[in-house]
Amino acid sequence: MGLYLVNQGPQILAPVAEVTGQMSVGVSVTPVLSSTLISVPAMNYTYVTATLGENVKTIGMVQVEGESQVGFYIMNEGNFTEWRLGNPSSVAFGKPDVTNYNFTFITGGSGVYYFIFSNQDAGHKNILFTLNTVTYTMVPSPIIQYADFELIVLGILLTIIGIKTGKKARSWKEYDGTASTEITGRCKFCGKELATGELFCPKCGRSQS
Repeated sequence: MGLYLVNQGPQILAPVAEVTGQMSVGVSVTPVLSSTLISVPAMNYTYVTATLGENVKTIGMVQVEGESQVGFYIMNEGNFTEWRLGNPSSVAFGKPDVTNYNFTFITGGSGVYYFIFSNQDAGHKNILFTLNTVTYTMVPSPIIQYADFELIVLGILLTIIGIKTGKKARSWKEYDGTASTEITGRCKFCGKELATGELFCPKCGRSQS
């Protein structure tokens, strides 16, 4: 048990912390594309890609220069390929006219995702695009989180107790079950060894007084 506590550390307390309400939700934001400048040709489209896992929450921003508008769409790789071939396809997310737009999108599966910007106007447009992933984790309270030192000390103490207890157990196993006696003399009649306080010889039964 002591070695287990030393090895596991504070994470062993996570189930207890969850039951007692000592856990909170931590949010981690990881940049995928940080403020990327994209130029969209007139009457055309362009795109950027990102490889994402399954059920990943993404957040981002589309900011169009000059307060003009573009179409913004998200497709997985299969649908994007079919769309470019002119075949029926579907978008995972779509807005036909965005200017300054903050979006949230959760992936349906892992793979490459296409973030498409469509310009239906006669002039090109510049876009500032940002993409991040969001991860939620359960974070224990500081009391649990910084209990590693106490757990290590407790683990060491239990280990020491276990070692000492093990030695005692071995010594009892080695004990033959006979009471230790101190030999102080011999029988006056037959010479049998006598223990302290014996008044009669265990061999011949004669009194020693």
